[in-house]
Amino acid sequence: MNLERPLVALLGAGIVVLAVGALVTLASQTLSGDLTTPAAAVVALVALSLVAGVGLGFKNSEWVRNPGYW
Repeated sequence: MNLERPLVALLGAGIVVLAVGALVTLASQTLSGDLTTPAAAVVALVALSLVAGVGLGFKNSEWVRNPGYW
């Protein structure tokens, strides 16, 4: 019996549950309070830097094709 697929599906579902929980916690605690505007600015800055880092990583994908790296 091949247990790899169900385990991968269970891991993926766990990651989705953790991500949704993190977003709910972020929205309920960080973005609801006295300092909503600065908190939203920090969250936007982090998201923007994450997207920029991913974009730069996709642009310079030469390291992925380099067998010596792996």
